[in-house]
Amino acid sequence: MTPPGWTIRALLRLSAGLIVWASGFVFLYAGFSLGCQLWAPPPEDGLSNPVTLMLAGFMLVHLAAMLTLGWLWWFRPVVAAADESESSRRIRHRVEGLVLACSIFALVWIAFPVFMVAPCAG
Repeated sequence: MTPPGWTIRALLRLSAGLIVWASGFVFLYAGFSLGCQLWAPPPEDGLSNPVTLMLAGFMLVHLAAMLTLGWLWWFRPVVAAADESESSRRIRHRVEGLVLACSIFALVWIAFPVFMVAPCAG
């Protein structure tokens, strides 16, 4: 038996930020390896090459999805279900926000090298 208020929908809201972050992580590292293998820009091009632009686009799409999730979290009312206490709902809402904030920070952290280091320089 599941605790009151812990539905599939609530669990998806709780893990949505991590799912989007994991998707961004996979796209970033797969894009680096496949982009370097398919396009292999010369190192003297620096940061303005197709690989960097592709990766920056993927990261911006993921960041937009994260910020949309954050906006939805911010404006979702904190109302408990009929079989759930109000304090339980408030705690779950705060944990959702904390996980989402950590996911946004992690996405920006892993995307930062895309804008600072030329790919395929090794």
